[in-house]
Amino acid sequence: MRAVCVLSVTAWVLVELMHAAADDPPRCRLGLFQCKDVSDCLLYDHVCDGEKDCLDGSDEQDCATECTKGQFQCAHGRMCIEQSEVCDGVVQCQDRSDELGCMKKGEDCQHQCGERCLPQSFICDGQTDCADGSDEAQCGDLTCSSEEFQCGDGGCVSAGAHCDGHRDCSDGSDEQNCSDWTDCSGTECMESAGVQCGQYQWECKIQKQCVPQSWRCDGTEDCTDQSDEAECEPVSCLPHQFQCGSSECVDPSLLCNENPDCVDRSDEGGACLTDKCTGQLQCEQDCYSTPTGTSCWCREGFRPVGGAGCVDVDECVETPAVCSHTCMNSNGSFECTCSHGYNLQADGRGCTASGETYLLAAVQSELHLQDLQTSSLNVLSAGTQPVLSLDYDWLERRVYWAEPEAVKWISLDKRNQGTLVKGVRVQSVALDWLGRSLYWMDGMDGRISAVGLQGSEPVVILELDVEEPQVLVLLPQKGLMFWSEAGDEALIERAGMDGSDRRVLVSESLNRPVGLAVDPLQERLYWTDEALHCIGSATLDGGDVKILQLVDSPQPFSVSVLGDMVYWSDAQRGTIQRADKLTSKQPEVLLTHPGQTLRLRVIQQVMQPSVKNPCEAMLCSHLCVLAPGLKGVCKCLSGFLLGEDGLTCSEPQDSAFLLLLSPTAVTQVSLQSRFGPVGLQDWPEHRRVKLPGVTELRALDLVVPDQALYVWDAGRATVGQFRVRDSVASRRGTLFTLLKNTLSTMALDWVTLNLYWSSRGQPGLWVTSPKISQTAVILQDEVLNVSSITLQPAAGRMCFTNSARHGKTTLECSHMNGQNRITVWTSAVHPVSLSLSNEGDALYWADTSLGVVASVGIDGSGYKEIRTEEGLVNFALADKVLVWITRRDSTRCWFSDQQGETLWFDVKAEVVDVKAFSKQSQRGVNSCSGGNGGCAQLCLAAPGGRSCVCGRGFLSAGETDCVPDPHCPPGTRPCVTGGDCVPQKRFCDGQPDCADQSDEICTQEEDVSLDEAKTNISTRPDVTSPPARPRTFGDPVLVKNLQPDKNLSHGPKAPPSPAAPPSPPSPPFPGEEVLVKAQDPEVEVGGVDAESCSVKLCGGNGECVVRDGETVCRCVEGYSGPRCEEGLGGLIQGPVVYAAGGLCVAVIVLGVTIGILQKRKAANRRQVRARETRMQDLEKRVESTPSHHNGKDHEHTEEAASAD
Repeated sequence: MRAVCVLSVTAWVLVELMHAAADDPPRCRLGLFQCKDVSDCLLYDHVCDGEKDCLDGSDEQDCATECTKGQFQCAHGRMCIEQSEVCDGVVQCQDRSDELGCMKKGEDCQHQCGERCLPQSFICDGQTDCADGSDEAQCGDLTCSSEEFQCGDGGCVSAGAHCDGHRDCSDGSDEQNCSDWTDCSGTECMESAGVQCGQYQWECKIQKQCVPQSWRCDGTEDCTDQSDEAECEPVSCLPHQFQCGSSECVDPSLLCNENPDCVDRSDEGGACLTDKCTGQLQCEQDCYSTPTGTSCWCREGFRPVGGAGCVDVDECVETPAVCSHTCMNSNGSFECTCSHGYNLQADGRGCTASGETYLLAAVQSELHLQDLQTSSLNVLSAGTQPVLSLDYDWLERRVYWAEPEAVKWISLDKRNQGTLVKGVRVQSVALDWLGRSLYWMDGMDGRISAVGLQGSEPVVILELDVEEPQVLVLLPQKGLMFWSEAGDEALIERAGMDGSDRRVLVSESLNRPVGLAVDPLQERLYWTDEALHCIGSATLDGGDVKILQLVDSPQPFSVSVLGDMVYWSDAQRGTIQRADKLTSKQPEVLLTHPGQTLRLRVIQQVMQPSVKNPCEAMLCSHLCVLAPGLKGVCKCLSGFLLGEDGLTCSEPQDSAFLLLLSPTAVTQVSLQSRFGPVGLQDWPEHRRVKLPGVTELRALDLVVPDQALYVWDAGRATVGQFRVRDSVASRRGTLFTLLKNTLSTMALDWVTLNLYWSSRGQPGLWVTSPKISQTAVILQDEVLNVSSITLQPAAGRMCFTNSARHGKTTLECSHMNGQNRITVWTSAVHPVSLSLSNEGDALYWADTSLGVVASVGIDGSGYKEIRTEEGLVNFALADKVLVWITRRDSTRCWFSDQQGETLWFDVKAEVVDVKAFSKQSQRGVNSCSGGNGGCAQLCLAAPGGRSCVCGRGFLSAGETDCVPDPHCPPGTRPCVTGGDCVPQKRFCDGQPDCADQSDEICTQEEDVSLDEAKTNISTRPDVTSPPARPRTFGDPVLVKNLQPDKNLSHGPKAPPSPAAPPSPPSPPFPGEEVLVKAQDPEVEVGGVDAESCSVKLCGGNGECVVRDGETVCRCVEGYSGPRCEEGLGGLIQGPVVYAAGGLCVAVIVLGVTIGILQKRKAANRRQVRARETRMQDLEKRVESTPSHHNGKDHEHTEEAASAD
């Protein structure tokens, strides 16, 4: 019972504590401020900071209105910090005002005056930049040039500034003693004969002065004679104010206080002493005594209604300019807020951009960067070419500028710089900081082009067709671009950044609009007109045109807008100024360089906000640009068309081009450009693609439809594949790696993507399939030092060089499977760059030792040559145009198109290989086109047919199949030739173990695991297969392509007849006959591999046949099972009955084995006889060729080798 009571009391206490905790207000922990309504706890940094954080606003109550001595008051709010915390590099004020305007001495600071720091080039330059003139003190006597006027203080200004009505010298001496002008003691000297004020200007009455029309009757006296405020309608006071008879406005609290505040004393006297506010409750708000009697009065933010009532004034509607950015009305008041990246000023209305703000100015060939917070000035870049236009990229913190023939860039920290575009004529540049492109306007050709910031090929955006294009600006967050035009008809136009929706924005009140800028906050376009001496603005649709007439700026040039200020340069004054963008009043000179045309940009992060780039999701083949509505659009190079997918660009018609390979890059040159200028000392129109991760490129080939580039990198001893898109190459993988620098040549079968190659380490001619990562040798006997290979996949033919015969180099041709080999030419010394004509009837090459480009018919007749200059290195056949490269001090490219030899261009770059391509050159199909020709592994084309070939570690099984070669023990793999087995761990270890070095041919993917494949083959445990020489393929089986849709893998094969005489080699020309097999549902596997297949697959108890496309065993009498492993009834029955038991079985097995060995020897003898016969046949053919075809008695001619 006692325990129960204790538990009850405890529960009651806990409940009461919970109730008390719920009722009591939260207590803030030590170091926090508690709001009076106990709604929240705040850090003391948020107390008295000008922002209401408590719901009742108690964090901003009882705050000191002024900071005490030794404290600094933040510009925004009433927060006070210690003076020692100002400019300490740590932001304490919410608006960062404690770190603004702090002197930061840059590396270019050579002279400090007050808060300004000047570089060396500003010291003793004849122009006073410091307020105290210290930058020009102690400079000695400065002599001005003949084109300058020397001021009384020693400074120099342009001679044209002398007596032009504007003070340019700091002492005004340039406007003294001017006979044609009146008093020049002020800032303006006006011509005594009068002035001609422009449109949107108002002429002052007495002093012959022009002021902006908007300054007339604005309440501020701007004319020196004050005539701009004369004869104006009385200014209406605000509803809460009293209007004096003399037009002044005073607060009603100042009425009847016996102290006159109005000029005419109308705020005192009258009924002030007699009428008093006794019935104040009748007024909704206030009651005041006035000279005319008592009156109800509304407070600020209200207006009277109905005599005694008051209603709210919506200041945001009635006075839109009351806030710089956004206005929110409230009862009796309003609140101004700023856009992201801006801070509200202390007046509660204006907004200033937070963070760094720079003035970027171009002074001739120099780029100056002035910190607008500290006034420090640095020289960002000092070149030799004049700066024509400039822009910046906040993301990469880079500045881009245009020179006469290049666009360059430099980082703001000056650590990195480079050239984005060369060889272009630029009138104006504009950066697409969102889509990551640079636009420029060509003043000569009248077009707008764009290039990716990563260096893609430029694309033409819009052909302008205008007389005098001036300047280009972009508004990427809306996908818009704007440009101005001068000439007979001055215009400002707009279009999408993709060139769409072109329209005229402004066509009136223009003369020479030479500067453009966009105000993204107010969505207005600003321009400078150097002829009308003004700055204009309009909405982005061309409406609401406003003019800011400038008082002391006779030739405004470049313009920029940031926040509430407009910045502009004056070409005649050589100054950069800023003023209020609404009124242009209170101008401030920021930079002065008399006689210089200054171009400017104001750099601030808020001008390039973070916006999602729609081009990131586009996979454009050339260049993605922005379009109206902020979407991405793919643009193509000139001469290309955009495909239906909206992403891929392609040529509208076939055109040939060259690919010239350098050690680390490839350059594409259109063959059509040879009709343009020739004898160039630079590249013609071209596209250069740098290949990543390469060191020493030596050979190339290309699959045109896929834009797949294959290159041999001798430095890395690899054949790699790259995909080229948007002038950018991305690595797709490595086909194979060889031992050291051994590859001598390569050629790509663009139908099957098989790569034919030869190397100095592996004699013969090899082929690798990147699809299945298999390699085979197709020609090995008497093939050595192949220096060049050329293929004609559609015809199934190839030609190659061969240096294996008696020290001579011959040119030979054969089918692409290595059969029907013939010798075409025997008198070459060092032939390279073999090429077959489109018709396949002529072979072309360059002989670097003889210095000739030669051609000969496939039958060895019709030899022609062109002798070249010294240093011949490469050759390419482009349709019927011969192109060759010579190299001495530079690389020179030549061509001959039956009009003689012509020097095309001369460049410094090294060219190690050149090939010609076109869509026509890679058209057509062969028997390997569909489904790899039905082959399990490699398909090698031949005229009218194909051969199926098996790679390393596999044996041919039937016409199309391959089966693993089981002769190597587990853990080992066979070499391609020779029959050796090498431990698998020694493959690709950098040390050759195979005699043919095939263990160091390392493909991208591992070959099919032979050990795994072997486990799927059932063999008799009591039968050991004798080691057999591994074969890549046996006698190839040719299948004539009778019907395109016929399944080639099921074609029949006639069994070879041992008694048949060897057949002569097939002719290598069109019309040749191909072996066609009779129809048979079961086809025997022929060739040398038939015997090895019978032993390995069928255990020596059957023959390999192809049944329904699958290689199976046809067992001899007495055996059955999938692999003929089961004996019928345990006995072998035949025409002769031997003794029973185990002895009989042993005798039978021994007999079968001996029979197979004898059969193989017979087959080998037949193969040797066939080879000898074929060689004799070829020798007879060569001997029968006329003597003038053998290269010994030919005619040397300088005529161009024709492809006809």
